[in-house]
Amino acid sequence: MRIAVVVAVAVLAGCTSAIDSPADSPSPTVSTKRTQAFAATFDPEDRIQHQVGPELEKTYGWLEYSATTRFLDNSFDAQMQVANDFVKGNGTFEGFVTLESPEGDVGLRITGVAANGPNGPGSSFSGETEVIGGTDSYATLGGRGRFTGELTDGSGSPIDVQVTLELINAR
Repeated sequence: MRIAVVVAVAVLAGCTSAIDSPADSPSPTVSTKRTQAFAATFDPEDRIQHQVGPELEKTYGWLEYSATTRFLDNSFDAQMQVANDFVKGNGTFEGFVTLESPEGDVGLRITGVAANGPNGPGSSFSGETEVIGGTDSYATLGGRGRFTGELTDGSGSPIDVQVTLELINAR
């Protein structure tokens, strides 16, 4: 009798594994990772900057820039909006970069620090970037990376920007 029970349990165990086979389970989400970068010279479009403090050493406000760039084997129109808070040209920034194309858009969040660089106060930038999301062909895009920039001249001049992202595209 014990042998029959053991054989019956073994047969049932075999059936259970066949029922739960990978072919019958839901499809897992497939993700692909890749490193992509773009560089662009962003031209100033609009800005509001205020200076305060006994020696007007504190600067805060926002700036808006535009550019065109190649990214993900596509041409994009890019807009960048940045809020800044500097003391004597050093401080923090945060903002957004929007990449627009007929194939879809990509939204990025940028945060970091600015420092006095070769072109004056607040002219050297570095920080992190994160993909907020995308539309159409880029709807499932995600990822994180680095953001760097350098003013090409003094305050209010174009900014040379480099972005490197480790992208994840879930399907």
